[in-house]
Amino acid sequence: MVGQQATPQLSGGISGIVRYPDGMPSGGASVIAETDCGDMGFRLVHEVKTSMDGTFYIPPFHGASCNRVRLSADKKEDLWLPTGHDVFYEGENGTSTIVDASWIGSPTVTEIKLRNRGAFLALRVLDNATGRYIRAELNVERTPVSGSKFGSMLIATGRDGSPDTLLLPAGEYVITVTQYSCGAADYFTARGPQKVLTLQAGQRIETDISVDIRLIKPMKSYSNPHGRPCKP
Repeated sequence: MVGQQATPQLSGGISGIVRYPDGMPSGGASVIAETDCGDMGFRLVHEVKTSMDGTFYIPPFHGASCNRVRLSADKKEDLWLPTGHDVFYEGENGTSTIVDASWIGSPTVTEIKLRNRGAFLALRVLDNATGRYIRAELNVERTPVSGSKFGSMLIATGRDGSPDTLLLPAGEYVITVTQYSCGAADYFTARGPQKVLTLQAGQRIETDISVDIRLIKPMKSYSNPHGRPCKP
């Protein structure tokens, strides 16, 4: 018909849909596609949002040396955890698909299914000596679960004391202060303060770790060569 434009034909790439565990489509989910070519030494990444009907399209990676692509999905605003593997997952979460993406012709068709929701956690460190929120580096560990082996991760609050945020699977976690600000310097802890948290799926938690920087035992470091306690 005159005045109408034809719908552009997709050439190559990946066409798919993201679904919730009950099979319903997940509109507004994030889909991350990254090349998985062993000879490149780096990966190309493309991220898109699904349409209201859960569908998505990833264009071809013409700059890659192969057409092997790894796909994952999440919907963090609704606490749906990224699919695939993570240092705190007990196993594979949902679908993490590897496909051979078409470079020309019809797109490769696939489906990704979300599985578990997590808990949103916002952490700040409150120094009782000064009454201020401070910058700190935190080590996050998950309490062991039979049959699963977890890793750990380091996070840090902002220089202005602003929180760091995480989306974590349900479980029990130990948060340890490994580094903290003392005036303009950063001190490393010999035995850092800890906090234990039990998180449930669907929770949104904002919490503080209370410390007294005068009482923390520091390690010797460039900024504190004698390992002396902080004097704010």
